Amino acid sequence: MTERETGFTRRDVLRGGALGAAGLYLGGTGSALAARMRPFAAREAEGVTIAWLTWFDHYFPQQLKVTQKETGIGARTKLAPSDSEIYTTIRQTGSQFDIAAADALWVPKMHKDGLTQSFDLSAIPASKQLYPAARNIAIWKDGSNTMAFPNGWSTIQVYYNPKYVKTKPDSYDALLDPKYRKKIIYENSPETFVAFAGLATGAKVPYDQTLPELARSKQWLKKLKPNILKIVDQNFETVNALKDESAWIGLGNLGVELRVKDAGGPPINVAYPKEGLAGWFDGEQMVSKSNHKDVFAKFINSVEGQTAWIAKNFIANGRPMFNEKAYKLLVNQGYKHRADAFNYSKPELIFKAHLQGPSKNPQAITDAFNEVFGG
Repeated sequence: MTERETGFTRRDVLRGGALGAAGLYLGGTGSALAARMRPFAAREAEGVTIAWLTWFDHYFPQQLKVTQKETGIGARTKLAPSDSEIYTTIRQTGSQFDIAAADALWVPKMHKDGLTQSFDLSAIPASKQLYPAARNIAIWKDGSNTMAFPNGWSTIQVYYNPKYVKTKPDSYDALLDPKYRKKIIYENSPETFVAFAGLATGAKVPYDQTLPELARSKQWLKKLKPNILKIVDQNFETVNALKDESAWIGLGNLGVELRVKDAGGPPINVAYPKEGLAGWFDGEQMVSKSNHKDVFAKFINSVEGQTAWIAKNFIANGRPMFNEKAYKLLVNQGYKHRADAFNYSKPELIFKAHLQGPSKNPQAITDAFNEVFGG
């Protein structure tokens, strides 16, 4: 499934995330969304069909066909718009979904609030294909159980064209230089834009800033605004802008420089801001009110155990997976250089990043972003 076929990319779904997160604390939103999603939880007349709320890059349709043939378990998938809406949807629909994806710190939030149930990861044979770091994610531990089956990850870097950017932008403040006016591009993700500002201004938890921290972040974003060429809806637009040199600097997941090269663009370098990197990793959770918890392990084992499809997923969607066996297959297939360029074999790096998660002030994040970029 390509970016253009889906109409949005893995990280694009976060662009409305902060606004949707308001439902976590204000309580009134989400019912209309839940009503729209109920049809996707319908069961087929024969066999077991689970309802799966997930990201578009967690599976290929053919992969699900293999699973159904192997296990007799079918799947109806619904693409998730954001972590906050996943949370709200599961809270509102109860048993209408059986499995739900989520990022990093959203996983323990959903578990703490009773929306998901932990499980014995070691009882799923496919877990043996995972890197040891992925089998022991501390923030996902619930005693001896795990809250989610690990899938993929990425940090968010600064990419720049050395033809125009002569000094490596190794600080977020470097992006404020007036010589980059209308030359910086990033995706429409209010939460992460504000997190960048938080990193630049010393926020303790960039994705969960206090109101005073958000005020400082808002002032930083005002300084950044003149340098923004545009805020794009899909991350291939960042690649295209770097390719045609309309943008000199872009922020994005691992591998943007390779994607620009693949598209026939100029050499692009990578910078890692000294204040730290934002990042995400995700996985699949068992919904507490699911009527099919008895087949969760069997389904996940089949989907996540299809090594060839996991390797293909990396090639197609361009971010590291937690599956070590798939990395070895990629090496055997001649993709070692590409996989290593994405730090595929170094999953421990993501645990050093500032991770995406819920905020106690979600509406304030949205307001700060909109007040700067909305006009």
